Amino acid sequence: LRDSISLFDQCVAFYYGEKLTFERVLDVLGAVDNEVYSQFLRLLHGKNVGQCLRQVEDLILQGRDLGQFVSDFVWYLRSLLLAQTGDANGDLLDMSGEDQARLREDAAMISEETAMRWIRVLSETMNQMRYSTAKRVLLEITLIKLTRPAMEDNMDSVMQRLEDLERGGVGAAASGHDEDT
Repeated sequence: LRDSISLFDQCVAFYYGEKLTFERVLDVLGAVDNEVYSQFLRLLHGKNVGQCLRQVEDLILQGRDLGQFVSDFVWYLRSLLLAQTGDANGDLLDMSGEDQARLREDAAMISEETAMRWIRVLSETMNQMRYSTAKRVLLEITLIKLTRPAMEDNMDSVMQRLEDLERGGVGAAASGHDEDT
């Protein structure tokens, strides 16, 4: 409760005498709306590295903390994973009905294995970002890793590559390997 009051005080001080909106609260907290995470997930799923990197640039220009963004995106993926299990109710998801509907759409796009791999990779990056002065570089490398599972040699990355091949070779094309090799 004390933290909530402190955050509220910050919001009021920053926008004193003005209407305090949801967007302004997000701005003060350095957070982003769940819609941004949904868009980001769709870009990753589509293996659109260039647009992902442009999104990172936009976050930086908006003054967002990249470590907080990664942490919140991991939380979004956690919610997505809960939605995939079908056992998650509104209390576990901790978001509006509209956001839950979007989350369930996103959950249908990727497999549970993909969601778990992304959570693992992003969690590793989050830990590295705590002690790094090159947070942007770490995040950009991570995004490339997420869209190109061939860059990793662990089992969940191999499974991701197989899943991509089963879907029509999307992952094979993105990995940069020729069919003749």
